[in-house]
Amino acid sequence: MKKNSKLIFLILLIFSIPSVIGLLHSGFPLTDDGNWMVIRLSSFYENLRDGQFPVRFLSRLNHGYGYPVADFLYPGFMYIGSLIHVLGFSFANSIKIILGLSLILSAIFSFLWLRKIFDEIPAFIGSLIYLYFPYHLYDVYQRGSVGEVLTLAVLPFILWQLENKNIFLTSLGISILIISHNSLALLLIPLIIFYFIFRHGRNIKSLLIPLFLGLGISAFFWIPAIFDQQYTIFGKTQVSDFYFYFVDKINLGLFGLIFVFIVLEGLFYLLRKKDQSFFYILLIFVFIGFLTISYSAFLWKILPFENLIQFPFRLLSLTIVFASFIAAYLLNKESKEKKYILYVVFIVLIFFSAWPFLFPKSYQFLPDSFYSTNQDTTTVKNEYMPKWVKEIPTSMYVSKVVNIDGKEEVNIEKISPNKIIFQTFLSEKRTIAVNTIYFPGWTAYVNGKLSDIQYDNPSGIIQLSLEKGENNVSISFKETPIRILSNLISVMSFGSLFLLWYFVKYKKFKV
Repeated sequence: MKKNSKLIFLILLIFSIPSVIGLLHSGFPLTDDGNWMVIRLSSFYENLRDGQFPVRFLSRLNHGYGYPVADFLYPGFMYIGSLIHVLGFSFANSIKIILGLSLILSAIFSFLWLRKIFDEIPAFIGSLIYLYFPYHLYDVYQRGSVGEVLTLAVLPFILWQLENKNIFLTSLGISILIISHNSLALLLIPLIIFYFIFRHGRNIKSLLIPLFLGLGISAFFWIPAIFDQQYTIFGKTQVSDFYFYFVDKINLGLFGLIFVFIVLEGLFYLLRKKDQSFFYILLIFVFIGFLTISYSAFLWKILPFENLIQFPFRLLSLTIVFASFIAAYLLNKESKEKKYILYVVFIVLIFFSAWPFLFPKSYQFLPDSFYSTNQDTTTVKNEYMPKWVKEIPTSMYVSKVVNIDGKEEVNIEKISPNKIIFQTFLSEKRTIAVNTIYFPGWTAYVNGKLSDIQYDNPSGIIQLSLEKGENNVSISFKETPIRILSNLISVMSFGSLFLLWYFVKYKKFKV
């Protein structure tokens, strides 16, 4: 960096401090999803520590019967959170650290991205808009959506690396984006493609390589997430009423005056100059904003994305990127005399728009044991419950292993998140129930031989038909063939990425 850039970078870090003050409080912010995120992280860590990798089935959740939520929902923050927890931080503080670092890094990466295109001060203003855009703070302090906040930190990193033409880091960025929040990634990847074409024309090969490598590296997650949905009730479950989640009069502040000012300033600019490219950017920006309000409901009835997006206001994540880029673009085009006035106006409007969302409404003071023992499913309507479960558990079982139709004693040797070992001597053939909901991957061995698992019972739990005599049983969670294939694709893609880096760096191979 030049000296001037270093100074502005330092000022940016100072200006970023207010965004994380709400996380420095000793309490944990009371948000919509925050508690669920901590509970999910704590259960994820238990399975990871016990040797399940990649983690898919969280054994403690669902009243101890287990729940495959990590097989479907963005595990990125949980891998990061587990690492932070290993360093000695509580589960709640690990989530707060992820949120805080994501905010700061979003400002840093957006500045580094915009500085590749515009002058330092317009890039500085654009990065402040990215950081303090009302919806961004709303995600942190009211929704507690750690996956979305992490994704919004990764996105400008990818855009920065596209400007650097760094295929290696772009690939890694895209893979992290996908595991950070799968639903949001599906919205942002088309945005990344659009941005690349807008900035770099038809040299699409430079994007296709990192895009495919990024998809390949994250295949361990997204391929099973798609394939395994057939085993769940997700497709038949309406998680939320889509039409209740538009931006309305009550939460109109999610746009902020900064949105209105950027649109007006953009229109004034177009009145003075014929800039076709900017016209389309501004049009898309306004259209995305329109899709988040209830007047666009007629379009959502046509678009087949209701279940995918779930909340129309989630599209405001896209407006954050457009707002920061458009503001920097306009400031870069203005005359020196007007620039200084606009700098002040933008900064005032940024913080004025952000103020209502800058701090959580309240805090809670719960011990870490509240999270590490909680058995909630951490989903809205148990939408990833296996479809063979007819009676959803409402309380924890008395014993993990039960002799259903006999009185012979069951000697439990081991119960861990990923494995149950027990012995029993039966006077005749019996059915033994293991109070864990079956999901593909659970495997049983009886006296060293693979045994069939029965789960066609109302609770959908693991049941074994054991023969008369001594039975040494080991039940463990393992990878299925499709998951093994997905893991192999990830390993091969990661290896290919390093090979590509080696050939580009040392063999002068051009891509």
